[in-house]
Amino acid sequence: MIYREKGLCSNCSKYKIVNWVVVENREVKAEVPSQNKYTKKRMVSTIRLSPDEFENRVKEYLEKTFKRKFSKKPLQVGPNKFHNFNLVSDDDAIVVECKSYSWTKSENFPSAKISTAIEALFYLSRIKASKKILVLQDDINSRGESLVDVFVRRYDGIMDDVEVWAYTAGSTIQEDKVRIVRKSKNSWYRNLYNR
Repeated sequence: MIYREKGLCSNCSKYKIVNWVVVENREVKAEVPSQNKYTKKRMVSTIRLSPDEFENRVKEYLEKTFKRKFSKKPLQVGPNKFHNFNLVSDDDAIVVECKSYSWTKSENFPSAKISTAIEALFYLSRIKASKKILVLQDDINSRGESLVDVFVRRYDGIMDDVEVWAYTAGSTIQEDKVRIVRKSKNSWYRNLYNR
């Protein structure tokens, strides 16, 4: 199904009318109130993958998209400090961290869990790579809010040169949907110290 409503544009990061595709699946269904005055409710269906399944699915997607091999790899992030990144291309040019969160049971933002995504942003800021990506398994609450969109809106100021993807798993990798929520920007703190 294709939906057209007001939302966060993945190209310009502004709120405007956007289109997105939702794959129907019987495993998880949630009624989401629509912001459209002509439609009372819409059904959003997704599959939740375990963190390991999610990482493997993202690996398959990256290898298919970038035509490179990806694997777990430790990279130096400071003196005598290494971090084991989830997925690193065989030439170290693309570094990816995968995170899977959902809204709390009372549909609040999961601030405590999100702290590990902020830690991932810190580690990504400490390495040299032509592409740094934080991939989050998306979750939509009953108000129709994307967890990834809210995360980017709250923490955009510390993301610098990291691209953020919202990943929605389908029944197969061919049905998966990837939405670039935030494109890479200049590194604020590097510009600050290069004056």
